[in-house]
Amino acid sequence: MTIGITIGLTKEYESLWVNGIKLNALFLANALSQIEGNEVWILDTSRKVEDLTKVMWDINKFPVKDFYKVHKDVDVLITLGTSFPEESLKAFKSISPNKRVVKYMCGNNYAVDMERTLFTDGKNLGKAAWDIGADQVWYVPQQEYQNHYYYETIFKAETFPVPFVWDPMFLESDMAHKLKQGKKTPIYKEGVENSKKRISVFEPNLNVLKFAMIPILITERAYRNNVEFDTLFIASGEKLLKNDYFKSMIVNLDIVKNGTPKVKFTPRYPVSHYLAESAEIVLSHQWENPLNYSYLDALYLNFPLVHNADMIKDMGYYYPDFNAEIGSIQLQKAIEDHDESVAEYNKHNHEKLKRYTIENKKLIETYKMLLENLYEPNKHNLSHKYDWQTNTYL
Repeated sequence: MTIGITIGLTKEYESLWVNGIKLNALFLANALSQIEGNEVWILDTSRKVEDLTKVMWDINKFPVKDFYKVHKDVDVLITLGTSFPEESLKAFKSISPNKRVVKYMCGNNYAVDMERTLFTDGKNLGKAAWDIGADQVWYVPQQEYQNHYYYETIFKAETFPVPFVWDPMFLESDMAHKLKQGKKTPIYKEGVENSKKRISVFEPNLNVLKFAMIPILITERAYRNNVEFDTLFIASGEKLLKNDYFKSMIVNLDIVKNGTPKVKFTPRYPVSHYLAESAEIVLSHQWENPLNYSYLDALYLNFPLVHNADMIKDMGYYYPDFNAEIGSIQLQKAIEDHDESVAEYNKHNHEKLKRYTIENKKLIETYKMLLENLYEPNKHNLSHKYDWQTNTYL
């Protein structure tokens, strides 16, 4: 079958690291193309890029086409990076009784929509991205807690989590490019003195789901416990310093007020830039978003990751929920003890990371059964109960 996955390009050679949407589409395409008999296309719906060969990926491996020119040839339309009004989906499905539509959700829509409703007037946001008329709704598993019934109720369609897909292919190509240019590569290097180790926080600080405050408090507690380090870098943090209320929250922290501040707030950069230039430790915090490409990237590149993501609590240095005290203990371990067991740490994490890649044959088989169930409901008796330890169903 021919499968089309939608995205919206904004300009030629747009970076893959701007957000996770394009990566999500490409990783999903990679997984679905492993299923025999499938041809998978990336479908641009924006019409902002005239020459669709000018993208940051191999178009032979991941063909990109103009949705409006080829949509009639698509059997399964997966609306991932863009949305369609109900009448457009009806028109697509009217072409043939064999057409199917899957809405693929990869963000915490409930939390984002709540913020847009409560904290803005909504005038410049357009309409909510609800593709009414999809046959099924698939969502990344980390969104189940807050979004399952939200999606199911609004979309009026069968709704369930699907395996999370990730791959280091673009990290590898980025590193090869950096090596060719003589730049630093984002790979963890052993042997740095504790007093010179830099801690980096990558939370985007765009909403309450990924905010840098807990990592700041974790570092503060470790500092009060005489843990040595050089600097805490807060990426996407410059805008925080424009907020007087935020500044009043941190002004009395020891990492801020004692002599030379130990924390620096920086602009937004790609994660690979930070890992190459400003990190020996990655420290993170999220709220109900316990799978993230940046976490898997950091683990793949051998960095000690201090995190509260319970869907990867068998990797890195895990602390629960908002527990800054346990987080500070884990940060201390990552700073002081990591190099003693680095080989074992890397081997363990690399093995676990395979569950998100095409090396996980059960992942590919699960997607094969999901596609077949689109045409023959209940052909495969899938539980749709996500198991984080296998990244498939129970």
